[in-house]
Amino acid sequence: MAKNPEARAKENQMKFIQDRIAKAEQHFGTLCQEFAGFSRKTAKLRDKGDELAKALLTYAEAEGQSLKSGVTGFAEMISAIQDYRQAEVQRLEAKVVQPLTMYGNTCKHAKEDLKKSQTARGKEQQQQQRLEKARQKNPSDRHTISQAESELQRAAVDATRSDRALEEQMDNFERQKMEDIKKILSDFVHVEMVFHCKALELYTVAHQYLQGINDEDDIEEFRNSMRPPSAPARLDLVRANSKTSLSSTARQTPVAERRSTAFSKPQEQEETDEDEEEETEDDEEDEEDEEDDRHYRR
Repeated sequence: MAKNPEARAKENQMKFIQDRIAKAEQHFGTLCQEFAGFSRKTAKLRDKGDELAKALLTYAEAEGQSLKSGVTGFAEMISAIQDYRQAEVQRLEAKVVQPLTMYGNTCKHAKEDLKKSQTARGKEQQQQQRLEKARQKNPSDRHTISQAESELQRAAVDATRSDRALEEQMDNFERQKMEDIKKILSDFVHVEMVFHCKALELYTVAHQYLQGINDEDDIEEFRNSMRPPSAPARLDLVRANSKTSLSSTARQTPVAERRSTAFSKPQEQEETDEDEEEETEDDEEDEEDEEDDRHYRR
């Protein structure tokens, strides 16, 4: 039996609604998987960030004081960022993944509403077919035909009521679907913005820690550590000996002069005494000669 235009229109409407529900279920399921994967990747990145912070702290222990302080502060900021990343993961699960997961139930209820409408429309078609058969089988049986017409009318009323309810439900479904996807994506953006704002603040502090590292202090500390412990002592000893030698040389010159002067004075004194003795002897001899002379004259 050929379908009338109204029946074909209702059938096309049912197919359209069914297709919309199926596409919504498919796409929301895909989005749920992708956002869940994004959340898992973020959690793995959080774990890698914690491992990176630990490695930086271990490395800092082997460096100089300035570099150690800077890298330690940098590692603490990296670790703090992972705390915010953990909050990001939790918010993604609660505000994005979970609503998408629950959307499967929404699509399920929409399909149930569609099925009810299809059932009501099917009953109407069955009653239509019964009426046609009753008219063809026994056109004069007004009681059977009237009863079939009454049942067809009730089925048509139920189908019409069901169609209106389905249209209203599908209208709500589409409206709710758009509102939900807008809210889910907005929540995703908000979660990411909050995380990246906090991360930017902490990365700025981490950069300041790096800028505060004094290379010259650490190089000086490295050079001091590189030299053997005895080398400075030997250098100090050499310097001390050098100073002592110079001081001794400066002191020895006056002493030598004093000593030479001390030795020269007695020698000169002795020579003077000998000269005086010789002169005294000569004087005595002259006196004796004069006395002999006088005696001879007498």
